[in-house]
Amino acid sequence: MFEDLKEFINHRISYAKLEIVDFVSNMLSAGVFGVLIGMFLMMVFFTASLAFGFLLGSWFDNIGMGFLLLVAVYIILFAVLLIFRKKIMLFITDKAVEAAMDAIDNSDEEDED
Repeated sequence: MFEDLKEFINHRISYAKLEIVDFVSNMLSAGVFGVLIGMFLMMVFFTASLAFGFLLGSWFDNIGMGFLLLVAVYIILFAVLLIFRKKIMLFITDKAVEAAMDAIDNSDEEDED
């Protein structure tokens, strides 16, 4: 009976390790996917910024003025981000916790099957 208990405990420890690996791998893959999406969006944003700067420049007949106006818009957006940084950080934290809880719930549902 003692051997059965010991074997049961060892299996539970192994199972817990596998659950941790599953959870960490899901979070890591979500993080890597997020970084890849972020990099892609940055490339699109950079290209769109160049295009918009040249477009504004053609409207003002001065390329420098177009890019200067674009920089002014970015400074305003940066100021808005700084003003609302706590709300933005709270939103991001809530989404990260929600994703972690979903990952835990999904692993619990797999356990029940």
